[in-house]
Amino acid sequence: MPEREVEIIESGRAWMAGEVPNDVYFSKVVQSTAVSPGQEFLNRLRSLIAVIAWWRKSPT
Repeated sequence: MPEREVEIIESGRAWMAGEVPNDVYFSKVVQSTAVSPGQEFLNRLRSLIAVIAWWRKSPT
């Protein structure tokens, strides 16, 4: 699971338990969605390229 999703889930649990005020929780959610779809696509593409490069270098 991507790190930002884990952060949202953890902050949501803390918010539901009453440990975090509403404004702190909602500001985290808003900040986490600031990543544009294009940026998300490029991150996934870079990861795929890294995996392919690693796979090609690994001994067979």
